[in-house]
Amino acid sequence: MAQQQHDSRLNKRATTTMQVMARREEEKPQWFFIRRVPSRHLGREWTRPPDDQYARDLISEGFIAPSLVSGTLSPELTADIRELDQHLLLHFWRMNQQARFFQNRYYQYQWAFILAAFLTTALAAVNVFLYAQGWTGQAGTIVGSLQWTEVLGFLTAMVSGIAAGVSFLDANQTPQKRWYKARVQAEILRSTYFLFLARQTPFDSPNDRERVQRMRRKVIEVLRETRIAERPASADTATPAPPAEPAPKPEAAPETPTPARAARRRRTSTPPDDQ
Repeated sequence: MAQQQHDSRLNKRATTTMQVMARREEEKPQWFFIRRVPSRHLGREWTRPPDDQYARDLISEGFIAPSLVSGTLSPELTADIRELDQHLLLHFWRMNQQARFFQNRYYQYQWAFILAAFLTTALAAVNVFLYAQGWTGQAGTIVGSLQWTEVLGFLTAMVSGIAAGVSFLDANQTPQKRWYKARVQAEILRSTYFLFLARQTPFDSPNDRERVQRMRRKVIEVLRETRIAERPASADTATPAPPAEPAPKPEAAPETPTPARAARRRRTSTPPDDQ
């Protein structure tokens, strides 16, 4: 009876947590400039938070939090969770943090480029409007000989330079590409987590030590996958091109028979005397 009450409290707590998380996700605004506000203090490296926060992070990512299910797991499942926490989850959180970092960097560049493009267009439009309204000469003077059109032209050029610089940084650092690669690695590690717990292929060996070794090799393969894909093929490993076939030699034109050539052939074909 006590075990059933404990299970009901556990299920109620987990269900409530998931419902709160889903409700918060639905309540977020859908506008890009509100939903995708970049953070200014998001680090690239992951550091483990306190145990309570770490348990909430595990639940938010769909993993099993041992602190919430203590006493309800079998010894085999407890050992599997311990091995995963030691050999897999550390790399998952690291790749997940890198994916979030590069995603945030990509949004920063997009925000800066969109705002700079908007300001460039707005300043240029105001400058053209003032010029068309005759705000030149004495009428458009601010201080001394400085005019409004000159100020707006300078601001337009400066904002355009900022937009060009942001575009250069985005093309040079490729945060979107790095975000996608880190996210792919994190999601492959996530699927490996559940395949290991479910004892599915290739983690269906009856030997626990062999299962752990396969899981560790899989983690290493996932972490090396992107580096191998990014490495250009060397000259040694490149497939050599087949050698070109030599061009056929042109056939010599047949000689035109003449009396001199016929006499020369008769002399060479006559055998010499034995004297």
